[in-house]
Amino acid sequence: MKSVFSFLLSASLLASLFSCQKNPAAEVGEEVLSPDGPTGIISVSIKTPVTETKSPTTEDNAVKSVQLFVFTPDGKLETSKYVDNYTPSTELRITAKTGEKTLYAILNSKRLHFTKVSSFEQPLEAELNDLAENTREKLVMVGKNQVKVEEYNSLTHTESKVTVPVKRLVSKIVLQKVTVDFQGTTLENGSFSIQDVYLVNVVGKAPYGVKDSGSPIALYETGFFGTMAHWYSKATYSGTAPDMTYDLNYNKICSNVNGGQTDIGLSYLAYPNNATQPQNGTRETDITQPVMTALVIKAHVKSGTYSDAAIDQDTYYTFDLPQLEPDKQYLITNITITMLGADKPGERVTSGKITPVIEVDPWTEDINISYDF
Repeated sequence: MKSVFSFLLSASLLASLFSCQKNPAAEVGEEVLSPDGPTGIISVSIKTPVTETKSPTTEDNAVKSVQLFVFTPDGKLETSKYVDNYTPSTELRITAKTGEKTLYAILNSKRLHFTKVSSFEQPLEAELNDLAENTREKLVMVGKNQVKVEEYNSLTHTESKVTVPVKRLVSKIVLQKVTVDFQGTTLENGSFSIQDVYLVNVVGKAPYGVKDSGSPIALYETGFFGTMAHWYSKATYSGTAPDMTYDLNYNKICSNVNGGQTDIGLSYLAYPNNATQPQNGTRETDITQPVMTALVIKAHVKSGTYSDAAIDQDTYYTFDLPQLEPDKQYLITNITITMLGADKPGERVTSGKITPVIEVDPWTEDINISYDF
C-alpha cells in the first residue's frame, strides 16, 4: 500500500478558520486565520500535464476552477482559496504567514470545506472525489509543491513564487477501430452494427490527496475506494453511470464484415482499478469483490443471405482492461471480431480471444491495446 498524505487539522484551528474575521489583505475567496506575525503573498503558477498522444484534445488540460490550500510543516491548514471561472490570464495569489509551506492545488472540483475533525494529531481522511465531477470538458487534477513564504511589506514588495505540477485523477480509455472478419463462417456477407459501447465495473471515487512525488494517490492496489457501493455499472450498464462511461444508441454500421476496418474514435473515463480478476457473472449481485474494469460492445448481427442457419440477434463482446492507473491513457488501436459474441454482457466467449500484456506509460504516451475475438 502506498503511503497516503493526510491533512491534519485541530478542532480549534478549524473553528478559528471559519469563524475569524478575514485578513484585510486577503483577496476574495480566501479563508485566512487572523495573522499573529508577518505575512507574505504566494504567486502560484499551475503546470498542467502536456498531452502528446496520437489523439490529443484541448479538454484534457482545460482548467475551469482552482482551489489552493497552504499547510504548515506540521500539517496544519493555514489558509485556502477558491477561484471559479479561471482563465489563462487569471493571476493566482494567496496570503500566508512567512516560513516554509506546502501548497496544494485542486483543479476542476467542487469547493472543499474540511469540517470532520475529531482532535489534533488525528489525520483527516482525504475526501473522495466522485467520477461524475469530471466531464469530457474538464478533468479533476491535483498536485502540490513546497514554497518558502517571504514577508511582503511596503518596502520589499516581494512575492514568493511557486509552480505546482498537477496530474489527472482519471484513466482514459480510447477505442479507435473495430475490424469485423466473418469470412468462412455462417456470418460471411452478413451485417454487423455496433449498438452500444460502455464501461462496466467502473471505480467511482478517488481521494484528492497527492503523494510526495506530486502524483495523485490512487490507492488502486485495493481495486476500489471505501466500499464497492462507490462503483458504477457493476456487471452491466447502469442508468446512474456518468455519461463519460458510455455511448448508447451509437448505431455504427460496419459496412465490410469480411475483413473491413471501421473507425470508431470513442473515449471514456474511469477511476483507477488494480483488480486482476475478471467479472464472473452477469448480474450486479454476482460482483462481490473487486474485478477488472471492462469495455463492452453490444452489436446486432445478421447472417448472410446464403447462410444455412439464419442469425438475427443482439450479441455482446466484453473486453477486460488492464490495471488502470491515474493520469494514463489506454489506446485500443483495434478490436478484431471473427465470431458471434455472448447473449449477455459479462458472459465469456473465450475462443479466439487474446489479451496482451500491457506496459503502463504516462498520458504523454499511448498505451496500445489490441484484441482478437
